[in-house]
Amino acid sequence: MKFSIERKDLLPHIQHLINIVPSKNTMPILTNFLIEAEEEENQLIITVTDLEITVIAHLKANVINGGKIAISAKRLMDILSRLPDKMIDFVKKEDDIEINCNEIEFNLLCAETSQFPLVPEVDLSASVPINAGLFRKMIENTSFAVSTELNRPIFTGINWTLDPEFQMMAATDGKKIAEFLHSKATHVEERIEKIIPTKGLSFLDKVINETISEVGVLIEPNRVIFQYTPYVLMTHVVEGHYPDYNKAIPKNNTNILLVDKAILKEAVNRVALLATEDTYKIRMIIKESTILIDCINRDEGEAHELIHSFEYDGDELEIAFNYKFLIAILNVIETPQVKIMFGKNNEGALLFNHGEEKDYSTRFLLMPLRFL
Repeated sequence: MKFSIERKDLLPHIQHLINIVPSKNTMPILTNFLIEAEEEENQLIITVTDLEITVIAHLKANVINGGKIAISAKRLMDILSRLPDKMIDFVKKEDDIEINCNEIEFNLLCAETSQFPLVPEVDLSASVPINAGLFRKMIENTSFAVSTELNRPIFTGINWTLDPEFQMMAATDGKKIAEFLHSKATHVEERIEKIIPTKGLSFLDKVINETISEVGVLIEPNRVIFQYTPYVLMTHVVEGHYPDYNKAIPKNNTNILLVDKAILKEAVNRVALLATEDTYKIRMIIKESTILIDCINRDEGEAHELIHSFEYDGDELEIAFNYKFLIAILNVIETPQVKIMFGKNNEGALLFNHGEEKDYSTRFLLMPLRFL
């Protein structure tokens, strides 16, 4: 096996692919990239998997002799990160791979390729196209609301609905809800609903760019396959039915606040410097002419900030939030102003973009914290 490839043509893909390598070393072979060099096609096929998610990358290279190796993902990443931006030569010699670049040489031991999990061939001829930029926006507007608690696996994914007339993503961890609805026709003939693990969608979020406008999608009973050149991503779906989060959406939030997103964000971030790590609590007291944002830390002190520029139609309200959750929502608000609809201080607040209507809409629910 012998091939050459420019560092700039290899390193960016390795930086993305290494995110699929499992963090827990349950199977040593999974810490490796499987790299196959194809002489006829003059390409490299790099495969990485954690058994739940598999990504295959097809990269152009100068292949002199074909072959296959399994190489430590971390070691290859570390080496490529420190090599100069030159042509890199790879030569397999018995049980190791020799890496040469500009009078720099590394020799890495290879793992046994037969131990690497078999990846079935995929026929993507029946895949349907999805707008890549829109798909990325959907992921970014919902992934922050996914639960990290593994004992509730159904909440660790994003619920994706593809309908002939629309598509929607939604996520919740019980403390916040994020929903993105695109109200345009899709290329599917019947409604499909799948819970997609966040790890695979986060990979797509990072690799989608302006040069390729579509993601190919093939939906099977137990997995979903995405094609976005040069990657093919196969992900298992989370089994079960996503709960009806609409039951948690309040219907009578009549206290309406319009406030500059940047002003609110900066004030919350400043006051939150004294927030405790157990609750990350900040408080908002909203009156007709002022918004007071404060934080009281019994061990360290207090912080207070007043906002005067806003519009408010409603009753005087005192409410507390986990500031990290509030900032996460504000980070995906696209408009200069954010619209917040409050009910009572023990009911969830609804947050929206405010301004020009588009062919998509978002809504976010943030549950308040209790006062002690």
